[in-house]
Amino acid sequence: MDNQIYYYNSDKFPAIANDYSEAKTRAEKITNQPQTTSQDSVFVYALESLPPVRRIASLPDKIQNNDYIPALGLASLALINLPEDVRDIKSAGEQISTFLKGGKYQGSYDYKNFQHDFSFFRGTMLEPLVDFKKTKNINRAKKLLSWDKSLANTSFGEKIMDLLKIKTSDSREVQTFNKKNGCWESAKDINGDIRLATAFEGSAFGKLTARAMSRTTLIGTAVLAAIELPKIFKAMRQGDNIAEQAGNTVKQTVKSGINIVSITSGIAYGGAIGSKYGKAVGSLIGMGAGAVFGSLISKKVQELI
Repeated sequence: MDNQIYYYNSDKFPAIANDYSEAKTRAEKITNQPQTTSQDSVFVYALESLPPVRRIASLPDKIQNNDYIPALGLASLALINLPEDVRDIKSAGEQISTFLKGGKYQGSYDYKNFQHDFSFFRGTMLEPLVDFKKTKNINRAKKLLSWDKSLANTSFGEKIMDLLKIKTSDSREVQTFNKKNGCWESAKDINGDIRLATAFEGSAFGKLTARAMSRTTLIGTAVLAAIELPKIFKAMRQGDNIAEQAGNTVKQTVKSGINIVSITSGIAYGGAIGSKYGKAVGSLIGMGAGAVFGSLISKKVQELI
């Protein structure tokens, strides 16, 4: 069918903690093994670009290393994010199908010039916790929603934008395509607020940074940091005396910080670039490539410590 239009649902980023763990494990395998161009390797890398596969790829390694708590968290987050991952994969498939049919793939807003904020809860199995119509604890829901913001909307993000001299220039409503009546409608947030996408003005790098921060959630970053805590606690017990234990703790804390910054940045920037130029398919490929690139950078930097 010519000029076929699909709605691109990309309310993602609870996956940040999962992508971080899986990309880091994958990078360790890549850097410790000879590079190959075999068809099997190409197939494996392509398969691992799918979020659900990437999330559970390192489970056997974590269990083998007795990292049971991170493994349990990884499996839980993979399950929680499965509905959103399926929607993202479906959107990418629809985009490819539309392209092959010669149709026009239209997103819910102008992805090239605008970026909507990501949510930790929206679209996942945790959404009922912050849905006023479903939760039994409204106060808790309001508290969680107050934390469910992108880095661009935090004081840290505002300082970064001020430093890079980036300002918001315009906003547009995010639209959703109602397949039942064949019309576009204003997309609503979890509790009925109209969702907006924002345009930024400034340098190219600054605007890209603003988009990347809009795709990174505050809670997601906190979860990523929590994944590193077991390593830090383990380092506290290593050493023959307090001085050695303190040194190991500081060293591991620095390494964990490098992991957080490099992997988060890789996923955020990669996804921002991919979404801007490739919509659904570009977002998936960009986030996957950014995760792997960030993990490789993290490993190389840590080797110098």
